[in-house]
Formats: sequence, C-alpha cells, structure tokens
Amino acid sequence: MRAIITAFVLSLATLAVALSSAHASPPQRTPDAKAVPLLGTAKISLVQGIKEVQAKYGPVIEAKFELDDSGALSLSVYPVTKGLRTNAEFNGFEEAAGSPTALPWKPSIEVFKDQEHLTRSSFDLTIMQLSKISLATAVKRALARQPGIAYWAVPTFNGKKPAIGIYIRSSDGKSHHLFIPVT
Repeated sequence: MRAIITAFVLSLATLAVALSSAHASPPQRTPDAKAVPLLGTAKISLVQGIKEVQAKYGPVIEAKFELDDSGALSLSVYPVTKGLRTNAEFNGFEEAAGSPTALPWKPSIEVFKDQEHLTRSSFDLTIMQLSKISLATAVKRALARQPGIAYWAVPTFNGKKPAIGIYIRSSDGKSHHLFIPVT
C-alpha cells in the first residue's frame, strides 16, 4: 500500500511540475500521421493489444500505433509498472512495443527513465486514476460511435474535463478525433 501511495504522490508531483512548466496545459501530443496509411497491415487491433498487455502486465494508461525507429509500423502500449500494482518499489513507467503485422504479437518491454516519458506517463496515470473506465472500454465506446480502425488512445482534457482522446481511421480513409469522458 505504501508503494502505491508513494507512486501516486510521485505522479501528482511530476504532473504538477509538468503542467506548471507548460503553462497549465497537458503534454501536447498528436498521432504519427505516417503510421496511418500502414494501419491496414496490422493483424492486431488497438483493443486487442491493450487487452494482451493488461493481462500480462496490469492496467494500461496509453496505447497507439506509430512508426518505430526503422520506419516500420509498431503498436505501443503503456502499462503501469509492477510497483504500482504490488507492494514492490515503484521503478518507473513501461512501454510494450512491437510489430503488429505478424501474429502472435510479441512486444518487448522498456522501462522509461527520461523526463519526457516520465512526464507524459505521469499525466496519463493521473487521468486514468480519475477514470471510471479502462482504456480498452474507452476505445470500444469510441468505435461504437465511429466505426473504423482505432489507432491512438491517450488521456487528455476535453476543455477542462479529463477524457481519453481517441483517433479512428474510418473506411473512407478519414481520421476522426473523439473524446470519451473518464468520469
């Protein structure tokens, strides 16, 4: 329990520093536009990736399709580390990433230690701790409103209200940005 409280306080402190240095706005992020044309090559959906990572590593705070360092399509899913799920010491935030073009999907795990990833992950964690729904549920709700391929699910604000921003490519190739409330 102490590790959970420590991690929560750490995430709030990191978020406060990030927001104060960013003029009280969340980290600005947008989908990787170069990944969108490659979405049709994925053999695993965003929801499936979230569910697989969640089953193995715990709650997920962000998920997205993007290009990896070699320019290939990658599915990146961000679970909460063991320190937040157990009484183990909190050791950072993780990313499970790998090619979604082959089954089974075999993501590798990386633990973040740099300020940029820690700031974004702290923000995501804080929003998801306020949430009454999981990331997978938010994506399913967005897909019920706008059919297509979900490719980006990131905690954010819709005005002043916490939400999960979801991007979906519809069958006509257009991208749609939906906000799913978390409370």
